[in-house]
Amino acid sequence: IVAQSERLLQASNFTPAVYNKILGIYKNGVQLRELITELLDFQKHEQGHMKIRVARQNIVNFLYENHLLFLEYAKNKALNFSFRKSHDEIELWYDPKQMQKVVNNLLSNAMKHTKPGDAIEIGVVREDGEVVISVTDTGSGIEAKDLDKIFDRFYQTDRPDPMNTGTGIGLALTKGIVELHHGTIGVESLPGKGSTFIIRLKTGNAHFTEEEIVLDSPDVSRPGQTSLLIETLPASEPEAEEEEESRPPADATILIAEDNESIKQTLIEIFAGFYRVVSASDGEEAWEIICREMPTIVLSDVVMPRLSGTELCKRIKSNIETCHIPVVLLTARTAVEHNIEGLLTGANDYVTKPFNTNLLVARCNNLVNSHRLLQEKFSKQPQAFAQMLATNPMDKELLDRAIKIIEENMDNTNFNINTFAREMGMARTNLFNKLKAVTGQTPNDFVLNIRLKRGAFMLRNNPEMNVAEIADRIGFSSARYFSKCFKEMYNQSPMTYRKDDLRQGANKKNRSDSED
Repeated sequence: IVAQSERLLQASNFTPAVYNKILGIYKNGVQLRELITELLDFQKHEQGHMKIRVARQNIVNFLYENHLLFLEYAKNKALNFSFRKSHDEIELWYDPKQMQKVVNNLLSNAMKHTKPGDAIEIGVVREDGEVVISVTDTGSGIEAKDLDKIFDRFYQTDRPDPMNTGTGIGLALTKGIVELHHGTIGVESLPGKGSTFIIRLKTGNAHFTEEEIVLDSPDVSRPGQTSLLIETLPASEPEAEEEEESRPPADATILIAEDNESIKQTLIEIFAGFYRVVSASDGEEAWEIICREMPTIVLSDVVMPRLSGTELCKRIKSNIETCHIPVVLLTARTAVEHNIEGLLTGANDYVTKPFNTNLLVARCNNLVNSHRLLQEKFSKQPQAFAQMLATNPMDKELLDRAIKIIEENMDNTNFNINTFAREMGMARTNLFNKLKAVTGQTPNDFVLNIRLKRGAFMLRNNPEMNVAEIADRIGFSSARYFSKCFKEMYNQSPMTYRKDDLRQGANKKNRSDSED
């Protein structure tokens, strides 16, 4: 359900009412999946089957990525959501897959029990051989009689809170995971003032068994360590074979935005055989390069300094000069599963870490190639409309305006690019770059294409008009020049196109009559 609704949301060709219904299906599907997963995890823990696999990692980066992923949701709820740390790097042995459930539960609960204007803070500090993680909110708080029971399984408070519709197992599972890490979790709260959940975890790994420890596991948050983030399929896999068949055009450029130098260099090496590659180490640098280079596609990590990948994507998609550029976001394995609002950023695709290199390349290539195929269809098929090339409302509005201007000047033989740019309200260079990027054609070619499509329409629907009359109506200086351009574009003369269309119409009518 989730995967299919994601694909529908990415199509972006629905009315707002239909889109919102699909988004509702997606959100409810995610909630259902999370509930099922939580129930299964809880059962595992209750029966003593839940295992942890701890590795040495930087807990600061882990928590900061979660802060970024919940930041957009917090903004939409008008919450002040902040992140506090005592050090840039705090080494801790933990199981990231299990700890993700803990963080998700605490942040989700905090946002559930706060209202616009409230504040939430996630903090991490190192003190006296311990790492202390806290989630503090200024929300509704917890009654004193409930404080010693909220970690009990299936316990739910009886306060009249319409948002308090949980199952009563989230905090019980959270406590179980923390205790598997040999840590403690507690809560401090005052009704109407807010709550603070505090997790205390020991540093080092002496308290874990040998089976629980992943030895020689690289820290994914440190430069130079990439093996937990990148997988490689054998060349015999079908995806690898298809990769060569879906190579992007030779002039395609990819921007790779990644703050981890080692991962960035690996990605550059992966894509260098397919694209001209430019790179950036943070979101702001990436935006500057995008404005200068106008790449064919952008591949960006979500967690970056100065400007996150999510914010970079929103900036790209909200600017008329860049909104056509497809964006692929790289994010943590569990992050997409819990980022319910993720598709609303405008990203064309998400790829989760650890990612398979062949699949990553194939998905980027598919985004580029699918648009090039649409451009070719628009160019070569008389009945293909320009609006099919618009992947977002801004581009659709631009193409609608461009076509309207061309149609208003259809019989004007003096209509030129200067006039076109002036009526579009754009500089000639900007108009050239934008139309080239969206349609694959220069403004001159685009105007010619729209005129030829109108000519094809008239050949089909105005049998009383000869070729010379149609040529004059659509701004051609002569019937001969119209016929020459038409044949070059559609590989047949205007008269042949008209005859073929009449023959196809007659065949359809005969079939219809015989069926009757």
